[in-house]
Amino acid sequence: MSNVLVRVMIRIGDRAFLFAWQAIRAATQPGPEATSWEVAGVRWRRHRYSNAAPDHAVTIEVHRLDCTDAPEAWSIMVVAEHWWDQDHKPLRNNLWATHLSGSKMQVAAWIDRQAKAADQRAT
Repeated sequence: MSNVLVRVMIRIGDRAFLFAWQAIRAATQPGPEATSWEVAGVRWRRHRYSNAAPDHAVTIEVHRLDCTDAPEAWSIMVVAEHWWDQDHKPLRNNLWATHLSGSKMQVAAWIDRQAKAADQRAT
């Protein structure tokens, strides 16, 4: 029987993916109000939507990441939702991601590489 090294890849939208994505964002976002930047050949765009009503408020941030390298082109969307009650106490926070186009393996590999780079910058 041969020894086979199996590497578990993160999956788009799972906890490991979202944790890595948050680390990359924290390490690379130029400022809290930045709406666009580039990370290792990937265009990162951020759009923020918010609404306040008498008994609740919501903020939704939509992050679109696009790799435009022809052989490896891919796109993903990550959405962060934050809900508060009328006293500004958090009601719910939700973070999710979806694959839009290209190779999921290329997305996972890029996230993995960039998360490791962000971790090295932090230490």
